[in-house]
Amino acid sequence: MESKSYLWKGKTILIVEDLPHNFELLEAMLLHSGVSIVWARNGLEAVEFVADTSRYFDVIIMDISLPIVNGYQAMKKIREVKPYIPIITLTAYAYEGEREKSFEAGTNDYLTKPINSQTLMPVLAKYLND
Repeated sequence: MESKSYLWKGKTILIVEDLPHNFELLEAMLLHSGVSIVWARNGLEAVEFVADTSRYFDVIIMDISLPIVNGYQAMKKIREVKPYIPIITLTAYAYEGEREKSFEAGTNDYLTKPINSQTLMPVLAKYLND
């Protein structure tokens, strides 16, 4: 895909990631896309952001290993509130059965860390390109 496919001005992504360096990496990958980014540092914060009717997210990037409420629990709660928001799991949990567990919890796509823009951007494009 050409880079023009990755221009998402007016779109908002919720990144649910507890580690600042992982968030900053994703932020850097998305820098030139024009997308707005909101950072939730744990699963509970993500659920609260999604439930807030003054906020709208076009897609959620969800880590699994999170404090307070883990990614699986957060996805299930988000699906109860706003089942239509695409969720992309991005996790270092690449163990057998984790992919299936993520889909059972409500993810739309499953990616593993370490991530690079050549892998991330086409997956985001599935949900953000009009």
